[in-house]
Amino acid sequence: MKGWKTTSAALVAVSLGVATAAFASAGGGHEAGLPWKDFFLRLMNFAIMLAILIKLLKKPVANFFSSRRENIQQLLTDLEEKKKEVEAKAAEYQAKLAALDKETEQILAEYIQEGETEKQKIIQAAEKQAQYIKEQARLAIQQEIKAAKESLQEEIAELSVSAAEDLLKKHIRPEDQDRLIDEFITKAVEAK
Repeated sequence: MKGWKTTSAALVAVSLGVATAAFASAGGGHEAGLPWKDFFLRLMNFAIMLAILIKLLKKPVANFFSSRRENIQQLLTDLEEKKKEVEAKAAEYQAKLAALDKETEQILAEYIQEGETEKQKIIQAAEKQAQYIKEQARLAIQQEIKAAKESLQEEIAELSVSAAEDLLKKHIRPEDQDRLIDEFITKAVEAK
């Protein structure tokens, strides 16, 4: 309301100033002075028009500015609410990011633990495999040693028989040969 009164007073003052300037420039041939009666009639006419305009436009303009103020206040209130919602969302997302960081660290720790477990399993399996290979190698070596011993014993036996045969051929006499044949026949007959 105060703003309207000030605005109205300013408009009246400006209008008076403009009217005075118009009368001063339109003086033309009047030497006796200013036409005050015409000036006051025009001034009254202007004041009545101004009063009518103020009366007619007071409510719509006041309503316009009032509704505009309310709209701006409502807009500010809405913006404050949206700001709070956005801040809440931002805090929620920050919490989610923090939780995601923790979850990432936890998953990473689990993978590291699983890796360590798998590493231990692989090491144990490799140790068992190495032990099995050592055992197989030991058994193979024993088999080879046994086979070599048997082969060596056969060779020794063959060499012994060959050496005994050579000795017998060198040292046997015909009477020893006859006696051996007789002994063999006797034993063969008795065995039957």
